[in-house]
Amino acid sequence: MMSQSAVKGLCVEFFPDFRAQRDKALLLDKWMEGKQYEVTNEDDLTGRVNVPEGATKELADLAKLAPNNFASLLVTELVQTAYVEGVRLPGSEDNMKSWDVWQENRWDAKQIALHRAAIGHGLSYGVAVPAVGRLTGKKTALMKGVSAKRMAAWYDDDDDEWPLHAIEALPVKNAEVNAFIGDWTVRVYDEEAIYHLSCKNNGREEKDWTFIEAESHGLRVPPVVRYANTLDLDGVATGVIEPVLPMLRRVDQTTYDRTIVQRFGAWKVRWIAGLAKPSDEMLANQQALELSMMDILISSSKDTKFGTLDASSTADYISGGDTDLRYLAAITQTPPHHLLGLSDNLQAEALETAEKGLHRKSQDFKTLAGESHEQMFRLVAMIMGNTQEAMATGMKVRWRDTEARSLVQTANALTLLASGLGIPSQMLWEKLPGWDDADSERAKRLIESGDAIDQILAEIASQQAIEVAQATKPADNGGKGGSDNNPDEQKKKS
Repeated sequence: MMSQSAVKGLCVEFFPDFRAQRDKALLLDKWMEGKQYEVTNEDDLTGRVNVPEGATKELADLAKLAPNNFASLLVTELVQTAYVEGVRLPGSEDNMKSWDVWQENRWDAKQIALHRAAIGHGLSYGVAVPAVGRLTGKKTALMKGVSAKRMAAWYDDDDDEWPLHAIEALPVKNAEVNAFIGDWTVRVYDEEAIYHLSCKNNGREEKDWTFIEAESHGLRVPPVVRYANTLDLDGVATGVIEPVLPMLRRVDQTTYDRTIVQRFGAWKVRWIAGLAKPSDEMLANQQALELSMMDILISSSKDTKFGTLDASSTADYISGGDTDLRYLAAITQTPPHHLLGLSDNLQAEALETAEKGLHRKSQDFKTLAGESHEQMFRLVAMIMGNTQEAMATGMKVRWRDTEARSLVQTANALTLLASGLGIPSQMLWEKLPGWDDADSERAKRLIESGDAIDQILAEIASQQAIEVAQATKPADNGGKGGSDNNPDEQKKKS
């Protein structure tokens, strides 16, 4: 293991880089939450719209209504196309044993947050360490997802599978004021151990660090797996929000300009010229009251002129906002109707065509994230002592099919594959919408039993019998008679 001094030196060197990554992730988080108005820094991540100089409180309040949460929608669109449903070794029809650990850690649900962080921030991390099950008392692995707000990892080469080391840090809050007080709880991961430390201030000096303890994990690699939305050859990860921030800011600015027009220029203004000037203040106040209250302006002077100033139209602002959203849809490969909400009656074929770009982008993410998940399964297998699965670099993650297709279209295509190419129908079951491994196992058992149809009919009949029994069960009416106790009525219900 590293000495205490070496661990502190590592933290002094790399903790500023972690802080920089964390700050960027926190700013992107504001955009994902629709709270970009709170971002006040002067760089490209700012979420403030341009407010006229010397603006009144009313104009400043309107600026708070301008933020649109399209950043979150861009992330959610991609997240909802990526759900892991299993992992298999080549040639196997069953999931790997490590899949049981995945289920034990409830990663069917946790993978959503892991993918969301990777897509929104550009990076997220998975950690797996040896553990003991609280219910069973047996050896297992503890799997958790960590966002870029809490962890950073460094690699000797950008193409390396495992990092040299990683830092996970949580700010310490004062319970009384519920605010960050400048202290940190820190874990450092390397190929031998997990080191626990505490940090004060910004951690730039060794005296800021206090070593607490070290625990060996016995895995020979840091138990950290990197997940990325996109990753270039230089190891730079980019999320879906950061590249389109100028466009998102433009949409917010257009919204703000439109709200100003709606608030101050959406009514016709009546004007009148040539009225005699009131002789005293009391008459002036009386005339002002009449002009503000009466619907018709009347003057006895032939020189008086009347007119109106037309209301300002918001059509151009709405059209400009729609144009910005179409550009955003094209650049991010998002179906336009998801941003504009225009086509709620698309047919299945048209819907599939409109979403092709999104699913092509999804394939890129699933290819990259799939490799990370496979690395995570190998790490779990290493923890469980399963050497065969730990060395199985050919394993494949199975993703849920989320493409929009009609059931008839899918059924026809699968039927043609089975009859025309001779593909066993069991291999095509997982292509059915909403069909999972549990459905496949149940269907396989029924087919192997030789009387599948009889069992299905028996299950249907049994369910119907239960429903009839529940419908004819006498109500508890305190011993009094009634229609529920009448044999004729029960016979009718049966």
